[in-house]
Amino acid sequence: MSNERALVADPVGASSAGAVPADRCTGGAASGEAGGGATGATEATSKAAIAAAVIGNWLEFFDFTVYGFFAVTIGKLYFPSSDPTTSLLLSVGTFAVGFFTRPIGSVVLGIYADRRGRKAGLNLTILLMAFSTVAISLTPTYAQIGVAAPVIIVLARLLQGFSQGGEFGAATTTLVERGSARNRGFRASWQLASQGGAALLGSGTAATLATLLPADAMNSWGWRIPFLMGFLIAPVGVYLRRSLPDDALTQHHAAFGGNVLGELLRHHKKTMLLITLAVMGGTVSTYILTFYMPTYAIHTLGLPQKLSMWIGVASGLTLLIMCPLFGWWSDRLGRRKLPIFIGRLTLVVMLYPAFWLFNAFPSLGVIMPFTALMMVFYSMGSAPQFALMSESFPKQVRATGISVAYALSVTIFGGTAQLVATWLIKVTGNNLAPAWYVGGCILLSLIAVGQLQETAGKALD
Repeated sequence: MSNERALVADPVGASSAGAVPADRCTGGAASGEAGGGATGATEATSKAAIAAAVIGNWLEFFDFTVYGFFAVTIGKLYFPSSDPTTSLLLSVGTFAVGFFTRPIGSVVLGIYADRRGRKAGLNLTILLMAFSTVAISLTPTYAQIGVAAPVIIVLARLLQGFSQGGEFGAATTTLVERGSARNRGFRASWQLASQGGAALLGSGTAATLATLLPADAMNSWGWRIPFLMGFLIAPVGVYLRRSLPDDALTQHHAAFGGNVLGELLRHHKKTMLLITLAVMGGTVSTYILTFYMPTYAIHTLGLPQKLSMWIGVASGLTLLIMCPLFGWWSDRLGRRKLPIFIGRLTLVVMLYPAFWLFNAFPSLGVIMPFTALMMVFYSMGSAPQFALMSESFPKQVRATGISVAYALSVTIFGGTAQLVATWLIKVTGNNLAPAWYVGGCILLSLIAVGQLQETAGKALD
């Protein structure tokens, strides 16, 4: 039976009719949620599985996103041009290329995780990411091997995107399905918190290298260090994920012959569309405020590289701290949608004044605290979203459903955000253009959020 009828919008402040109170809701055996009678061993296993998913996801997002912190350097080395803006456009364009294979990875690896289990999917994605990351770290520059250099970089980014497309669904469903129902928002929020941790690690490494190394050393070999780190720490993620149970879900697919994608498109396409649009506001915000801001500070505001990288540190640290708090708040509040509306609308109000201040007073003392403040409200508006999207799908298509919806949104809107922002500044001559773009995307995303059913307290199958 189709689940589309469950998508009738609730008022923002009201829970859906018939919803089970969060503190009394427990899933069945299939959901993997621990009820009130769960043994200590079961709870310990769930915590270990959650830790493995979070830490592995943290490491993989670091591998994927660290490129963004070195876009200026990579642009000079692999996409040389007489016009620095053209070089930067080619570099951030290559960053965007990594997103175009995410939908393919979300389908292929999402189906793999739904059929073979979350553990198998998570282990495969981290190995693919490690291989593509070491390729970037070892590729000679354009000056050394010519056009082959940017080709290798592009191919490596395509493989990174394919891997990341599958990682999201497998990791998020693991967080949602393991543990008690009353803490699902808190657990799911660690998906975004781990992305903040990845940004913190990436920007912190970049800032440290930029501070310690002279410019010629940074451009020659220093920028390669974070990519090598990403490769070397991948075995840690694989080792940690050994704690996950073997959870192949073949018994759940008997009802529709195992055709996960067909089931998803027949009965859940409206849910997928709404979640894709709902994610838009969050993904554009994070890729501008976290990953583009250091580049904006260097290229547009004229800050030195060794200072601008600390903006990413502030953004990543804010995400890491605030997301679990707002995920926990959504559980206590018994609402997912209300925090999303409050956080995103507040962020919209702040964007233009903040970017005006950045341009009027282009210093680290102004940019860092105001970016961190915007990230607080971004966290409020996005942390509950990960539970909302996961709770909107049944288990047999959950990993694939959220993978595809998230990957499509991140590919179309998030992956191109830096490219669009750079292009808008170039064609309009207005340094405040990114604020208008981010604000518009957020407002459109809230229309979709309003159409989704409130899922807090919903019993998972």
